[in-house]
Amino acid sequence: MKHPHLLSVLLPININYPFTYSCTEALEIGTIVKVSFRNRELYGVVWSQEEHVTNFDRKKIKPIITKKIGDDCISLPGDLLSFLNWVSTYYMVPLGLVLKASFKKQFFEKQGKKKIYYTFNPLHTSKITQKQETVIELLQVHGTLERNRIISISGLSNDIIRRMIRNGILKESESFVEVEEKIYLETNIDFTPEQNYAMEKINASLKQQKVTLIDGITGSGKTELYLEAATKILRQGKQVLIMLPEITLTQEFLKIFRSRFKNQVGEWHSGLSEARRRQLWYDILNKKIRLVVGARSSLFLPFIDLGLIVVDEEHDSSYKQEEGMIYNARDMAILRAKQLKIACILSSATPSVETFENIVSNKYSRAALNNRFYGTKLPTISCIDMRKAEKETDSFLPVELIEDLKKTKERNEQSLIFLNRRGYSPMSICGNCGVRVDCPHCDAWLVLHKNTLKYKCHYCGHAEESDIKCKNCHSSDKIIQTGLGIEKIDEELNRLLPDMSRIIFSSDYLPSSGSVSAALRQIKENKIDLIIGTQLISKGHNFPSLTYVGILDADFGLEVTDIRASERTYQILNQVSGRAGRVKQESKVKIMTHMPDHPLLQSLKNNQKQEFYNAELTIRNSSRMPPFARLVAIIVSSKNRKLLNEYSQKLALINNFPKDVELLGPIEAPISRMRQYYRYRFLIRGPKNCNIQLYIKRWLDSLKLAPQIRITIDVDPQNFL
Repeated sequence: MKHPHLLSVLLPININYPFTYSCTEALEIGTIVKVSFRNRELYGVVWSQEEHVTNFDRKKIKPIITKKIGDDCISLPGDLLSFLNWVSTYYMVPLGLVLKASFKKQFFEKQGKKKIYYTFNPLHTSKITQKQETVIELLQVHGTLERNRIISISGLSNDIIRRMIRNGILKESESFVEVEEKIYLETNIDFTPEQNYAMEKINASLKQQKVTLIDGITGSGKTELYLEAATKILRQGKQVLIMLPEITLTQEFLKIFRSRFKNQVGEWHSGLSEARRRQLWYDILNKKIRLVVGARSSLFLPFIDLGLIVVDEEHDSSYKQEEGMIYNARDMAILRAKQLKIACILSSATPSVETFENIVSNKYSRAALNNRFYGTKLPTISCIDMRKAEKETDSFLPVELIEDLKKTKERNEQSLIFLNRRGYSPMSICGNCGVRVDCPHCDAWLVLHKNTLKYKCHYCGHAEESDIKCKNCHSSDKIIQTGLGIEKIDEELNRLLPDMSRIIFSSDYLPSSGSVSAALRQIKENKIDLIIGTQLISKGHNFPSLTYVGILDADFGLEVTDIRASERTYQILNQVSGRAGRVKQESKVKIMTHMPDHPLLQSLKNNQKQEFYNAELTIRNSSRMPPFARLVAIIVSSKNRKLLNEYSQKLALINNFPKDVELLGPIEAPISRMRQYYRYRFLIRGPKNCNIQLYIKRWLDSLKLAPQIRITIDVDPQNFL
């Protein structure tokens, strides 16, 4: 009797190994199958063939339920499986959890509705809007399409498509006909001589499948260069992935991309509906979508013929996922490009120190842009010394800043006030007994948010009403707010400059991509005099009328002992400063500081970028820190503090690392309790090229893990809290 074929099936669950199932026929590695697992049904991936299983009874092996998704078999590309395996090994994340990043169960469930295809009705009599014209162009390219595909490719809402059907602009098609694809690649941009020279370097890296950094000052036209590179790859019939750090950037950039590439662009981020995500996933797998613009999770999509990866704002901390599956999408983009033997383009005005070191050591090539595209000059940067500055009456704001804002409005130009701190007040203290208002679940202060009349914890999300009593003396009217938050700045500027129109550009006030787009539209139409923003405002936006930037509390980042504090502070101050004067000639940036002579601020003022990075590399090298060494952070946490302390001390005593690998700790984490869990931190430091993961696994496996203990592994940590 012929034995059934045995398959090793990886499931998208928090387990590091596949399970064995049987099938009446051999299936290709990568095939999506439905299987029974414990008391539920799951979709998994055929990970390998197992023809020689002898250590258990074949009769106990469960058969797969089905290999068909609808009427077809679906397979993930082999290169994607290799990539998932590498991510799991490098970041020490269970393999099943990495697979979970690549698809959802809902992608394969029956949709229950018959597919209806639509085409353009040339006999309609309705008036055509600009958005409807986009749909018509799409159908002229693709022929007939299902409604979900129209929505997926165009990026328009279901309401617009429904209205077009109701008005007779679209009609049902008797059959599905997909016309031969036409590639619309408009390239009407006249490059400057500097851009042409940079483009030559990029073209060389495309041929050599290298990593290239477009290192250009803010407003220098970096986006146009990587779009030109994307055009070349699309003309070869391949797919392109452009990664952006924030969903707030996606909508603005999509307008640029769609104006150039018409209806070949798909967007991927957490804000999409499940139906749109499912449709786009299939369109990418079937190569019906050629250009994908996405957040960090887009790296795990099933590209069938990827030819280029672009990482815009490559320095941005948003590329590092800090919870669940902890990984750095920028680093993994470089890896995936290397595995596929394709080029990877990084773009930034303030590259990460790691990227800069790779340029210095000639591992990456560099295409430099030192002039702005519109011919404008970089803003003049100066400091306001808050130790000596004259303040407005009954105010913490300097007179010089307020006068600058008035003069800017008189010229019909815009100003930006930047403070990277959400809420109204970062700390509240009882004036009667001195006890602070803190989070019951974390070792952190609660931040007052006046817009919602709540105290909020920015670590666990805990919220309380703003009229709380002191937990110690129960006073109800003695709570004093200290420190500056963006809402307090807004309140003060409203008092001092009541005639100026203002907008707060912060995630608390702009929670959705739609609200961000509406705010950006108001700003670009010069309907706002004064923008008050957090870090959200620094990311890639172009405001034609903005000529003045005031930066508050710039010293905050200079006083932190985190090894990346200087780098992050330099990057964000540079990026915020770069919002000014991108179109109009004269622009100014004023930095409010108590340390005007600090070397970082001097580098920024004098545009000494090279000097800053050289100094930072020297410090990192002498202190054996990345990029000259490997770091892995281990957080051990538990609700039982005594048990946690005992376990951490036992783990420290094992220390079976080789001599060139240091075990530092345990110490209490800076935030010693988070979400009711007490936290201890270890730091493992090793040589740059050592297999540090192997030693960490051996170390952790040496001590049995109690069920009340959690271990979180962060390879190449960015956050040291």
